[in-house]
Amino acid sequence: MQKNVPRVWTVPLTAGILALIIVSTILWQQQITPFGDHNLLISDMGTQYLSFFTTYRHALLNHNFQLYSFSQSLGGSMVPTIAYYLMSPFNLIILAFPAAQLPTGITIIIMVKISAIAITTTHFLQTHYRTNRRSAALFGLAFSLCGFVALNYFDLMWLDALIWLPLILKGLDQLLATGHAARFFWWLWVSIVTDFYLGYMTCLFVGFYLVYQLALTKTTSFWQTVYQRRYRLLQLLMTGLLSVVSALFLLIPTALGMLQTAKTTQTSTNFLPLPQFGLEVFSQLGLGANNYAQRLAHAPTIFCTTFVILLVMTYFVHPKITKRRRRAAGFLLLALLLSMLIQLFNTIWHLFQQPAGFPFRNAFFFSFVLIMLAYEAWLAGPRQIPHRWQWRLPSLLTAGLIIGWLTNYGLKQPLASSTLALSLGYVWLTTAAIFLVKRRQALLITGIVLTELGGNLLLSMQTTSFGSQAIYQTAYTTEAKQMQKVSDPDGQLYRVNNTNTLINHAYREKYNNYNDPLLFNFHGINYYSSTLNEQSRLTLQNLGLYSRNARRINSEGLTPVSAMLLGIKYNVFLRHNGRAQTELNPNYLGMGFVIPAQLTQVTLTPNHALANQEQILQNIQASISPYYMATSFKQNSVTASGHHYQHRLQLKINASGPLYYSDPHQGTRYSTFKVNGQPITPSVNADYQSLLWPLGTYRRGQTVTLQFETNNRHLTTSQQLASLDRTTFKAAYDTLKSSAFIPKYHAHGLTTTVTGHVNNRSNKHWLYVAIPYDTAWQATVNDQPVNTKKIIGGLTALPVKAGQNKIQLQYHVPALKFSSVLSLLGFLTFGLWTGVQHYRSKQRQLDQQQFKHYRVH
Repeated sequence: MQKNVPRVWTVPLTAGILALIIVSTILWQQQITPFGDHNLLISDMGTQYLSFFTTYRHALLNHNFQLYSFSQSLGGSMVPTIAYYLMSPFNLIILAFPAAQLPTGITIIIMVKISAIAITTTHFLQTHYRTNRRSAALFGLAFSLCGFVALNYFDLMWLDALIWLPLILKGLDQLLATGHAARFFWWLWVSIVTDFYLGYMTCLFVGFYLVYQLALTKTTSFWQTVYQRRYRLLQLLMTGLLSVVSALFLLIPTALGMLQTAKTTQTSTNFLPLPQFGLEVFSQLGLGANNYAQRLAHAPTIFCTTFVILLVMTYFVHPKITKRRRRAAGFLLLALLLSMLIQLFNTIWHLFQQPAGFPFRNAFFFSFVLIMLAYEAWLAGPRQIPHRWQWRLPSLLTAGLIIGWLTNYGLKQPLASSTLALSLGYVWLTTAAIFLVKRRQALLITGIVLTELGGNLLLSMQTTSFGSQAIYQTAYTTEAKQMQKVSDPDGQLYRVNNTNTLINHAYREKYNNYNDPLLFNFHGINYYSSTLNEQSRLTLQNLGLYSRNARRINSEGLTPVSAMLLGIKYNVFLRHNGRAQTELNPNYLGMGFVIPAQLTQVTLTPNHALANQEQILQNIQASISPYYMATSFKQNSVTASGHHYQHRLQLKINASGPLYYSDPHQGTRYSTFKVNGQPITPSVNADYQSLLWPLGTYRRGQTVTLQFETNNRHLTTSQQLASLDRTTFKAAYDTLKSSAFIPKYHAHGLTTTVTGHVNNRSNKHWLYVAIPYDTAWQATVNDQPVNTKKIIGGLTALPVKAGQNKIQLQYHVPALKFSSVLSLLGFLTFGLWTGVQHYRSKQRQLDQQQFKHYRVH
């Protein structure tokens, strides 16, 4: 054995260390924690992931892992959130950090994951090509910091798929070669369980990779090869199927939860064979093609160093690489490219949905294949290609980069000319290193790859508005102590509306506090996630609360009526001195009250918040005079400003109480509101959207002057101005007070239970409960099972009797037990099947040995 051949583990470890050095250097240069004061309070990391990790940490440390959370807006299953964001084993790193320092912990997780990608990719290349050459580390490093990682590093849950992919393919190689299926089964299972979304994509890519391998190893025609290897292919198919079945304990409850979101909304255009990008994709072959500002819309991020691209081009002209291998590789790359280019195929890749921002989340598969082919070309010796190709290939790449740069310029997404120059410089420097340099070639190429990967990561971070870790740590600690007082320590179930926040000062981007309930462990209204229950969102929106899109709901637009309906107990105003102003909601009625039967028949009209609230109140207690009394118009002067019209209204208030404005047709620019000359602006940008907007509290007979802009010259009946009559509303509240439902809740094991008592002193037969309607809730009244009913769009009612009623609601994750049984059967079947195969293999070996022994004697 040659002593200079490195051990098999040292090369992957070298790749991991190099990846760690590059990432650490760039983070240090950007002064990102733990190397400085900046942190990753950006994009979805700052608005979603940090909150999810914080509640995940709290659940683990307090042994209180709930599968139903009342901190997800009105409440909902946590299973989709856990499955999509929190299943990675790397997430356990956060347990080493206090809650206020989680941004630092998240940075460490990203660093570790990128290093792990380099290790697993290098290990795959070594085993796949049966070599221990140190050069494999450079190719593993290229994948760990490819364009997909450089642009999406803060979407850290996606990085796991890149870690497991090489291990899955290694298991697939082993299964095809030897029939041993365990590695393929387990690594595919890990990929699906840790991130089902990209795990699904990985399953699709495995199909592409399998066809590619069959094309490489065929001895006759492709279909004859498939027939000849049908038993091994059947084994592979069964292994993959059993791996998926074994993950059903998570997949089925997650799918049922996702069916309650707006993800089920489809448009026919998503399935049209339309192109999704053009020649600008060539710019992605060089460094610096994307930055943070372009994260929501860009061409596929296929960058993986100039070194790799030149070697891939070399692959297709190399005399030692057979025509069959070149053809198979070309078809694989073309198929993957078309799967991103054609909208129909790209929709299928993304779980039959077009992604809302961050497009082409499958681009890293293309980069992985490029790296495989590049390493094969490197092992074959790139200098063996004809001399004419040694200058033609970089010339073609130069032309491609220029075309991509010009196309981006035409699309008004210009790349800096300095970036183009830098990319072209790397093309010719790398060309010289590959084809001309003989002495210290490895050192020169290593330096080129390291600097190009680091430079691309640095350029991708340009335009990023990082947050401040010092401010966040101080503000989080102060805010957490204040919110702890209203985070239901006694187990009582109620909701809190915090009207401001302290941690916003740590953000450089706009932060709307959607996930503060998860971040600070209280129950509120706000929520932002792809797992938001669409039924709850529409109910809240139709009550006047602000919803920017299908993933967000905000408490802006709460009224005394909706606060009463939704169980808001406290309004909290936070202060930097640590002394929060906590006010008890005077209209608090617990989480429900006894209602007449007619309320269960009420249907909400989309975006007509004032009419909806009036209808609800009238059905709770009929009133001759309206609860929301319309104002009287005295004067309206209109001034045109381009396509907008500024209205100046004089109104007469006809009822003492808060005044509200509603525009169901969404033609109002709320940011232009002035009341009696004083500007008032929503905390969210609700311009031209639906919002029930409070304009202050006034007495009957007062005159109020309003100024605001709309896109219509004439105000119509759609623009509504009305005051909530406090006297009439209080009368309705007083009739409900005696039947207030003030429950407690606790989570135990896999079940969440809500319990309480209600005294029904009336002839009304229904109890309204401010919990989202879900068939997964099992209800009992006085220990007798009852059927719940969906009312007011998406909330719950259950039948009650006169007198005292003992109420219990239990939430069982839908299909969890059934899917767990299926998973167990999957594990047992795979274990039994592989055991039988192992026994048969051993038996055949014994038979062969006995036959040889017989022949000898």
